[in-house]
Amino acid sequence: MGAPLAWSVYDRAGKLLFVQGMVLVCQAHLDIILERGLVVPESRSSGGVVLPAAVIDASGALAEGADAAEEADDTPRVPEVPVFRAMQLLRRELRQLHDDLLACESDELGGQARELALRLQALVERDADAALAAMQLEVGDDGDVARVLHAATLCQVLVQAQQLDPEEGVSLVAAALTYDVALGPVAAVLNRQTGALTEDQRLMIDTHPLAGVELLQAAGVDDEVWLEAVLQHHERLDGSGYPSGLDGDAISPGARMLAIVDIYSAMVRPRAYREAIHARHALRSLFLERGKAVDGPLASLLVREIGVFPPGTPVRLANREVGVVLRRGSDAARPVVARLINANGTLAAIAAHRDTAQPEYAITETVPPYKYQALVASASELWSSDRAMPRR
Repeated sequence: MGAPLAWSVYDRAGKLLFVQGMVLVCQAHLDIILERGLVVPESRSSGGVVLPAAVIDASGALAEGADAAEEADDTPRVPEVPVFRAMQLLRRELRQLHDDLLACESDELGGQARELALRLQALVERDADAALAAMQLEVGDDGDVARVLHAATLCQVLVQAQQLDPEEGVSLVAAALTYDVALGPVAAVLNRQTGALTEDQRLMIDTHPLAGVELLQAAGVDDEVWLEAVLQHHERLDGSGYPSGLDGDAISPGARMLAIVDIYSAMVRPRAYREAIHARHALRSLFLERGKAVDGPLASLLVREIGVFPPGTPVRLANREVGVVLRRGSDAARPVVARLINANGTLAAIAAHRDTAQPEYAITETVPPYKYQALVASASELWSSDRAMPRR
């Protein structure tokens, strides 16, 4: 613990658990490795072998003599799945987890949710911009699960920014991955509905935090931070929330965080009765509600961390080019943009980077993703190199 991983770690089914270089900072990380087995890709030091539990001592360190044989210098390394693509794969697993939770398949599902939370944390730590872009662009279907994964990604960004205790951070991200699980059976219908809610629908919405806690407890979750955040994520500081009408300090810090990421991730997605709200307008609405319905410092922190134009936001520049926000900048309103369409409306052969702090490349407006759907869908390649860049 406390040392960077020498290799990326996979489970025995080949799923990525932790990326090379990630530091194991809490017992939960170590437990996952010890319980699930350890597979490392081909490298000079590993030989691509499975390391059984017998070669790992009680501290999690490799036992003496357990190192695999050295391989030749020219042995190809197994490439990492880019974060953007890994987020899409994670979404599929989350869809299955939600289905299993609703079916009460096992009392070990809580452990699977925790594992997904740890993997999401690793992806955000590896390249937060790519993770945010994958959710902002929402390439593919499973819209409601994508929204939950988006909320959990934002939650991890806030966890990192506050440097929360690692165990608490895992609990909150796990809560963000599961807080709306009880709405799964009706989510698609509600998203398409233009008329008033029926009495049954209203009852299900009002009680879904309680139902979610019951599903998680049946799945083996007894983590108080996790369960409390799920139970209270619709409570509001002014007492206008549900299911208990809590206010002020009666609402847990974790629930306050979930409330903010839930509101934002819902606003930036379209509904049958409205179009998607542009990210900067959604953030402005949250900012105006700070100290009333939502936690003020957390609302300000979210704006500061993801920027007024989060990664994955299609934008038009002052020189009439159209591009997509690639990386956040040190200034929330001046990110780095990858040009996709030239000023004359033709497709750009090269996705040149534009520093929007320069007047000629200043962002003049955000543009609806559906206007450039095919182009935006192919924009995932912009993050395929998986090179995390420092914020300017």
